[in-house]
Amino acid sequence: MIRAYVMINVEVGSIMNVVNELKKIPNIRNIAVVAGEFDIIVRVSVGSLEELFNVTERIHKIDGIVRTTTHVIEKEVSRE
Repeated sequence: MIRAYVMINVEVGSIMNVVNELKKIPNIRNIAVVAGEFDIIVRVSVGSLEELFNVTERIHKIDGIVRTTTHVIEKEVSRE
């Protein structure tokens, strides 16, 4: 299983439209609207890098998205 965080910058006034479109993508596990350098961060879970490519391509097609940055998770540690 490949997991990644996709950081997203959107046009002013487009956050909720982008969030609603992101909800339609099955491989997106979490969507967070955040303050700071990025506007939205999503957590993606896929079976292969090819699937990750397909998800990011689908994200790029959403109206209102200006730029994305994808970070593949190499290791995730839970404090629980």
